[in-house]
Amino acid sequence: MVEEAKSTEALPYIRWISTSSLSSGLHQDINCWLYFLATMGWFFKSEFFDFEFLRVIGTAPVQGAEIGECLEAVSRIKDGNIDSWYDVWTDLAGRAKTLGEEALQANDREAARWAFFRSSNYWRASEFFLHCTPSDPRLVRVFEQSVSCFKKAISLLDGPTMVLEIPYEDIHLPGYLFLPPTHKRLSGGTPLIIHTGGFDSIGEELYFYVASRATERGYAVLLFDGPGQGAVLRHHDKPFRPDWEIVISRVLDYVIDTLLPGPAAPYNIDPNAIAILGASMGGYLALRGAADSRIRACISCDGFYDMFDITRTRMPSWFINGWISSWISDAVFNWVVGCLSRQSFQLAWEFGHSMWVYGVATPADVMRRMQTFTLRLPDSKEFLRKIGGAVLVTGAKDTMYFAPEMNAERIFAKLQHLPESKKKLWVAEGVGQGGLQAKIGAIGIKQQRMFAWLDEQLQIRR
Repeated sequence: MVEEAKSTEALPYIRWISTSSLSSGLHQDINCWLYFLATMGWFFKSEFFDFEFLRVIGTAPVQGAEIGECLEAVSRIKDGNIDSWYDVWTDLAGRAKTLGEEALQANDREAARWAFFRSSNYWRASEFFLHCTPSDPRLVRVFEQSVSCFKKAISLLDGPTMVLEIPYEDIHLPGYLFLPPTHKRLSGGTPLIIHTGGFDSIGEELYFYVASRATERGYAVLLFDGPGQGAVLRHHDKPFRPDWEIVISRVLDYVIDTLLPGPAAPYNIDPNAIAILGASMGGYLALRGAADSRIRACISCDGFYDMFDITRTRMPSWFINGWISSWISDAVFNWVVGCLSRQSFQLAWEFGHSMWVYGVATPADVMRRMQTFTLRLPDSKEFLRKIGGAVLVTGAKDTMYFAPEMNAERIFAKLQHLPESKKKLWVAEGVGQGGLQAKIGAIGIKQQRMFAWLDEQLQIRR
């Protein structure tokens, strides 16, 4: 099944906002408002800064941000200046944290939870552009603040939560389990979503995109940091690995062998109703994890088919092909990337962050490492044929990263072994419809469509 959402002109959105009721359509109102501002270019001239700003303010419907605070941030941040970005978001994070502590003293749990959630998200946002210099001492300091505020926030949720340590090699992967409140539990058992992060997310940020409303629908959600992500990268220097199915296998072992018969036993999690979800690079990782037969359904949100294929399209063909054929040496390749990075902060960040998360030392090493992140097997076979469960593949027409033609549509086409009833393609266009990468700024429609599909595949009756 293939479904494509069309964008809507800005003027009807403005008229709709002026006549709608916030109480009856908060998600839609905010998404439309973001659509108007984004299309008018009212945030930043830098597309990179603009997208990351949308990433923050887009979580306002689920308590990850306060619109007024974000607009204040826009007025204070110097466009393209990473130190200004850091200073403003850390200031707002500290102020939100103080509000949370004041609310706790007044026994206002609702206000405290919201304040701590957005403080956590602001701390996360503040350090984002520092990733091109992993040795920057501010990175770990504000990351710890983000985690600390997040843990304070989830302790104030209505439903049960658990802080997890999942065994993996010689370390433990930090994670969280969010469970539905008693009055929201489904009579047939609790389905579980394993939410895997992506290229630059941390586990705490993932909460806003799925778990924030999943428990209200009767779902449990397990999210975690894997190799190359969050605390595992910052504290253990474990880089990304392309065979993410190994990571998911360890997580599933922990769920089946430890969680279900142990601390999660009272919550009736159904081992036959486990789904996996990831966005952007997490969409690729989710597809790798879906090869495990214990996964009933997979949502690959705006993921990629082959990382290197995407990267090479962003470079002159003579240059990248010259490097592939060894006509251009690693030294020359690295020198050229270094020169271009001095002119483009986004390029500097992308290679700097990549070297960090892949655990390599040079841009040429990054390119080689990227070639391993693919759904194409060395013997010309398709990894996707290992997936037996249902798959929802989404794409984003307005993405600045993974064009649907090369990725979502290509992935969907490779799922020919699955019956039509077990696969679906949704390509969105327009900010308010989910047209940006990872459906940033469109949490409401993203959640509505994804949970409707999961309900159908897991046979959830409401």
